[in-house]
Amino acid sequence: MSLSAVALAGCNARDSGSGAESDPDTRDDAVLDIRDFGAAVDGTTDDTQAVRDAIDAVGEGGTVYFPTGTTLVSADDRTAEGAKAIEVRGDDLPDDVTFRGDGEGSVVRLAGGHEDNHGLFSWKPEGGIVGHVIRDLTVDGNRHEQPADPENDKNGLNLGVSEATSDESTVDVTFRDVRSVDANTECFTFLQGGCVADRCTASGAGKHGFGIDTYDNVGPALPPVVVRNSHAYDCDVYGIDCSGGTTLVEDCVLEENGWGTKTTAHVVEATFRRVRIANNEQLGYQRNDVPMETEETATVRLDDVVAQSNGDQGFRFGRDTEYAVGTVTALGNNGAGNGSGNIAIMDNASVTADEIRSFNAEFGAGIHYWSSEPSTISLYVNFGNRNGPFDGELERLAVRAIDVDVPNDVVDSIATGPVPNSSDVGAGTGD
Repeated sequence: MSLSAVALAGCNARDSGSGAESDPDTRDDAVLDIRDFGAAVDGTTDDTQAVRDAIDAVGEGGTVYFPTGTTLVSADDRTAEGAKAIEVRGDDLPDDVTFRGDGEGSVVRLAGGHEDNHGLFSWKPEGGIVGHVIRDLTVDGNRHEQPADPENDKNGLNLGVSEATSDESTVDVTFRDVRSVDANTECFTFLQGGCVADRCTASGAGKHGFGIDTYDNVGPALPPVVVRNSHAYDCDVYGIDCSGGTTLVEDCVLEENGWGTKTTAHVVEATFRRVRIANNEQLGYQRNDVPMETEETATVRLDDVVAQSNGDQGFRFGRDTEYAVGTVTALGNNGAGNGSGNIAIMDNASVTADEIRSFNAEFGAGIHYWSSEPSTISLYVNFGNRNGPFDGELERLAVRAIDVDVPNDVVDSIATGPVPNSSDVGAGTGD
């Protein structure tokens, strides 16, 4: 890898009056402060080259440090398709590198004027990336100053990991305590298993907070993409879009988006544990009626998942999927009256559930059953659903026990339990 003259010189041009007063915890040679490579960190000067030079210079086990302030970056050609401001390539950079700031005040912002598909900060694994950690940063896609139009398939991605070049590649990239905001399309994009988002926040995306699709990509299929202890809100389409491959979502809150989350025809396996899906404009969770494009029926597991106050159904269990449910709770969904109730089991979905709870559907029944396949619920707890506990083709639904005498105060307590609220998750909520 070539090392620029700026990197060799070290620049030593930090302006102590720039307003960027914070320093990394250590000042040894393993920590490279982008100001030492010429970054102004003032929100107006383009710091792209300084950031690239610092990344070029980092060694194995080293850290690229982004101080408090706004680091402005841009692609070389803002009109080009696929333009990227900062790209980390696995074949060029060593393993075990950390990219970190001081928290919410360390902002990396994309300059305006990107006209086509573009990326702010991306990782291209190539032959593999191991031990890369991105933490304690805010990444701002500045979507309202980008001419690229997501409605015309012009994507703008804040943080992305693309697919590797071979099935033998190892990918291990972790995002921790990162705020990704105002992406033109997606705040986080994961196209490769081995990516982890832990205590991250995604907000203000033109499409999805987290976009995940590892199906049929070159590279290792496992481990899954993991999103945990994270918060997605105010995204125009999905909080978490599980579009393909294998995904684990746990201890997360998805609220006030267009939709909460989905699985698709390309999903092999998805697991949702301790997830709150609340106040989304349309559905909470859905699998729509598009035939599978994998070679086998998908498996989706849900346990301690709460869907509450979503505009349409809380859950739409759908096409070509076998559902293994521990406990799910649907509370006060379908306020817009466009769905069929709190919970819909549709298409050819098959559900095996320990306990399903359905309370206070604004319109429709507690469970609407319209699947061609049988399902079994060990315990169905329902209360206050506007059109009663069930409707649909019920001869294929086996319910072993029903509890209908549940007062409102118990409903409220059941809907919380081990499932986090927004104050419990996202960037800055850890120890």
